[in-house]
Amino acid sequence: MLERLEITDFAVARSVVIEPGPGLTVFTGETGAGKSLVVDALAFVFGARRGREVIATGAERAVVRATVALPGGRKTIERSIALSGRTSARIDDAPATVDDLRELAAGLVDIHGQSEQLSILRPQVQLAVLDEFAGLGPQREAVAATVRELREARRQLQTLTTGARERERLVEQLRFEVDEIEGAELRPGEDEELRREQAVLGNAGRLLEDAALALEALDSAPVGEAVRAVGDLAGRDPSAGELAELATALESTASDLGRALRQYCDRVEENPERLAEVGERLDRMARLCRKYGDTVAEVIAYGRQAAEQLATLTGAGTSLEALSEREQALLRLLGERATALSRARRGAAGDLVHAIAAELEHLGMGGSTLSVGFSCEDDEAGPAVPVPDYEIVITQSPLAGEGEPHPRAFTESGVDRIEFLVSFNPGESPRPLSAVASGGETSRFLLALTTALGRSGEGRIEVLDEVDEGVGGRTGAVVGEALLRLAARHQVLCITHLPQVAAYGDRHFVVTKQTDGARTWSEVCAVAGEARVQELAAMLGGQGAENVAAARALLRRET
Repeated sequence: MLERLEITDFAVARSVVIEPGPGLTVFTGETGAGKSLVVDALAFVFGARRGREVIATGAERAVVRATVALPGGRKTIERSIALSGRTSARIDDAPATVDDLRELAAGLVDIHGQSEQLSILRPQVQLAVLDEFAGLGPQREAVAATVRELREARRQLQTLTTGARERERLVEQLRFEVDEIEGAELRPGEDEELRREQAVLGNAGRLLEDAALALEALDSAPVGEAVRAVGDLAGRDPSAGELAELATALESTASDLGRALRQYCDRVEENPERLAEVGERLDRMARLCRKYGDTVAEVIAYGRQAAEQLATLTGAGTSLEALSEREQALLRLLGERATALSRARRGAAGDLVHAIAAELEHLGMGGSTLSVGFSCEDDEAGPAVPVPDYEIVITQSPLAGEGEPHPRAFTESGVDRIEFLVSFNPGESPRPLSAVASGGETSRFLLALTTALGRSGEGRIEVLDEVDEGVGGRTGAVVGEALLRLAARHQVLCITHLPQVAAYGDRHFVVTKQTDGARTWSEVCAVAGEARVQELAAMLGGQGAENVAAARALLRRET
């Protein structure tokens, strides 16, 4: 459950704090007041891509912080974006990646923006919805993993079976590159070591001169005399004992320095031959870096990759026969997994249709006819799957028998392409949802689908942005009732423009736009009691006596 949402300098929200609570929370406000900022901020904090345009005018960064209650305890998620466009994220004050945020969101929150009314019209989204409803995620991922393995095996086969002339040319090129890199016997970091050695060898004469001068100064300086004099001083004046200690330390340090300088001189020698060798070695490394990578480490990595490719092409790696056998084995496995996934989808489609139809009945669309159309396309390079070319699944209708296995076109989601087929008016034949749905019908279909999906699984945060778009006042009450049913299992945050929907909220927030003449911002305030009555009356058309009475009636009816 979302316990608290803090929005700072995000779009029109300068400083907004929202504590929605369980059940149904509604957000209302005038058009253009910034009601969608709640949806946008939640999407951002859970990993959605946003650019620096979301930063409020005059601010240096936008910050969104969400506190959520999970079965394992409370978590605080924070994400910010700076004017540079760079984002940062934290979970419980520990650094986090966008993938971490999205992984957390996947098990916690569903955000249905207005654009999702369009996305639900796409067949690939409808297929994902069916898989989610049926809990087929593991089977779908198993199919996807097999597809990736099959594609890699085929890529290697393609490499091995490339035209003989092109293959021989590539072999010769790779052999030259591998020999050149391996012959150099490079070591990571060797170039840095050689540069340091080159700097010493190139300045050896001057370095030895400097060391000799230092030794001469140490030997000529009367350090011993100074130490003896301070010792005599301390013998006559016990309070000068600290001076004697310093003198002894000076003598020891001077001795250590002299010894270290002599050892240094032994290490440094003028060696033109070695200096030339180092220069040649660095030149060789530079040539290799110009050809194979910016650094020695990248050259070494390129050499390994070239050696692996050469081994594949020359048969030292996987053989052509072994790869062919692997391809066929993966193709059979993909056929088995895709068949099982297709059957499971067809079995679940009727249940999904039944669940959506029941919700549409509640939403005043009981005359709707629903079904799911399944189709597959042939592809000689695909797995053999025994499902019909085309099949329509209707509530409680028997499934078509297995067809003859045919090689089918495939993707990582399997071999199926589906479409929701609907008729919202009695007597009309079902057609694809994208061809028949108006804005209001799409909104109610999305709400019915969200509610149907919400019947299974653990409680989640469901965020709906104007899911009543295109819905009139007469239907608003049934939309509100549907939201209440959804809120019985999940925390629901809903942006609405209908008072008939807003009246069903357990909590009610009003978004208003403010300005001081120089800048504009939005505020979000909770309303209850008489303030809520006045807001509903304003939504009904004005705060006159009749509308106020109607607002009170709405609240009495919904409670």
